[in-house]
Amino acid sequence: MSTPPKNTVAPAELWALLLAEPAAELALLDVRETRWFVQRHLNLARNAPLSGLELQVGALVPRRSSPVVLYDDDDAPDGAAQAASAVLARLGYGDVRTLDGGLLRWVSEGLPAIDGYGTLVKAFGDRARLHYGTPGLPVEALRARLREGRPTTLVDARPRAEFEFLSLPGARNHPGTELALRRFEPPEAGGPDHLWAINCFSRTRGIVGATTLRLLGRASEAVFVEDGVMDWGLHGAPTVQNAAPDDELPPESPQVLRGLADELLARFALPVADAARLAAWRDDRGRTLYLFDVRPEPDPAFAGTGLRQVPGGQLLMHFENLVGTRGARIVLVDDPAHRLRAAITAFWLTQLGQAEVYVYDGEFTPQQAPPDPSATIDGAPPPLDAETLAQLHSDGAVTVIDVGPSLDYERGHLPGALYMLPASLAPLAPHAAAGGKLVFTSPDGTAAARVARDAQRRWPDSGAEFSWLRGGTQGWRASGRPLTAACAPAQLLTPFDDDWGSVMRVFGPRRDAAWADYLAWERALSQRVLQDPSVRFRFFALSAPAPASEPGRAARS
Repeated sequence: MSTPPKNTVAPAELWALLLAEPAAELALLDVRETRWFVQRHLNLARNAPLSGLELQVGALVPRRSSPVVLYDDDDAPDGAAQAASAVLARLGYGDVRTLDGGLLRWVSEGLPAIDGYGTLVKAFGDRARLHYGTPGLPVEALRARLREGRPTTLVDARPRAEFEFLSLPGARNHPGTELALRRFEPPEAGGPDHLWAINCFSRTRGIVGATTLRLLGRASEAVFVEDGVMDWGLHGAPTVQNAAPDDELPPESPQVLRGLADELLARFALPVADAARLAAWRDDRGRTLYLFDVRPEPDPAFAGTGLRQVPGGQLLMHFENLVGTRGARIVLVDDPAHRLRAAITAFWLTQLGQAEVYVYDGEFTPQQAPPDPSATIDGAPPPLDAETLAQLHSDGAVTVIDVGPSLDYERGHLPGALYMLPASLAPLAPHAAAGGKLVFTSPDGTAAARVARDAQRRWPDSGAEFSWLRGGTQGWRASGRPLTAACAPAQLLTPFDDDWGSVMRVFGPRRDAAWADYLAWERALSQRVLQDPSVRFRFFALSAPAPASEPGRAARS
């Protein structure tokens, strides 16, 4: 039986597409598992692992007619890229090719690649620091100020969960764009020596936060704490686990915030979109549209629509995980009273040089949102509820397999649950036997339903029963039933190949070496990334605002 011909793109042809200006729409997806992606990948690729592709690609690449290029190591007939191509064809994507020869051929032809995770945004942050002249405060200098009692207000710009995980003593916590919505008045005893010190775990969010405050005129003395919590810990200073913010900076009035947003939009000629323009774009089948709500909490009125809620600071930091199509349109929805979060986010995303970015102007209603592009899971076997599964579990009559992210499994899973990264169903073969009952779980149950469906199709006559936990592990916990972090090696049907090597997962005696290595890597990253001419950051000139007749004109890095 002959193998059908592959629809491929040669490395030289892909390279020409990436260099072309203006950039045409293209979704470049690395479908290997994340452990391999971080070892080496194309600078402009998005990691879309085969194990979660069906559930993630609808949001990542919402237009089914978008040109898509997939790659793995070598584009083998039985490899991840060919399997991913089949998944996308089944989902209705009509313009899909694979990189001929995969990453190995790309590199062998002398074309650029990079190691690491979130590399584009991290490199961008460091170049922004240089472009805008944002001053840094070394950790030792911060410690000296605090020892000497010099007036210093420390603000952590990370999301609350990351702040609680590990933070600096005495820090406040206002994540991302929420930082700019506070009132920046130094304490009464502050005087001219007062300093606003903005930190994160390492560098990027501290840089972005301090730079934003300075450009808005909110805190002209704002600095970023160089290398953040990690360098603080490497210097032997105490950190805080399960932290609560020291206190909160007071909120600013909507009137002041509106003035700040209007000034930022005008100064940098950031474009806005009204209802009529958005409606036309929503119906445009030839261009991709992403709609993001950058407010800190989701509005339940938009559940089930194509409006994705991602707080402004997180949209920048996780851009590479959220926007799969280069050259698309992005519209940002915010509180219409001021739109400052959206204006700040547009300011940064525009300079990243990956998309056209617009601030929505006016009230946004659910009727204006496009349909949810996420895939639906059809054909899954009936689920079990937590009570039924608990009874089967206590009787020893079921095998529970967790197919969610390994980090969630590490933090808490059903007692005795096995773990499997569902890049392949092969590890299930020994369990798919007559009389066996397999129940899959994942954080909310969606991935579990998908794997249960695929397993049932793979072994229709095995005599095994396949099901999944309704509501997933979150529902199990909400029912008051216990989770455990305990895990024996025999419980792992596959390695944690979705682990991108986060230093936040390193503890004990290995921590300091891992942190030091990471910081050295991040400090050198931007120079390495910008050796690739397909990476084009477009920083705004500061000498004068861009003319109104040329919206979005920018200085190139």
